[in-house]
Amino acid sequence: MKRGTVMVTALYVLTLISVFAGIGRLSMPRRERAPLNTWTLRDVYFNVRRGLAVVSGFGPPDPASRHAGQPLGR
Repeated sequence: MKRGTVMVTALYVLTLISVFAGIGRLSMPRRERAPLNTWTLRDVYFNVRRGLAVVSGFGPPDPASRHAGQPLGR
């Protein structure tokens, strides 16, 4: 592999990790969030897992989705 390809791949993976960690962090209540400057690798790991669960649909169900497709007013 060329050096440029490795750098682009690493940047892509780092961006994905950052996006999923951010989604995971935003999916929890504000009072439970750890400040970004105190994150450890363990925090990143669990926030990425939570972000993946939210995006993939394996997270807690959305209460509004129970009524999707039903007529309004019932």
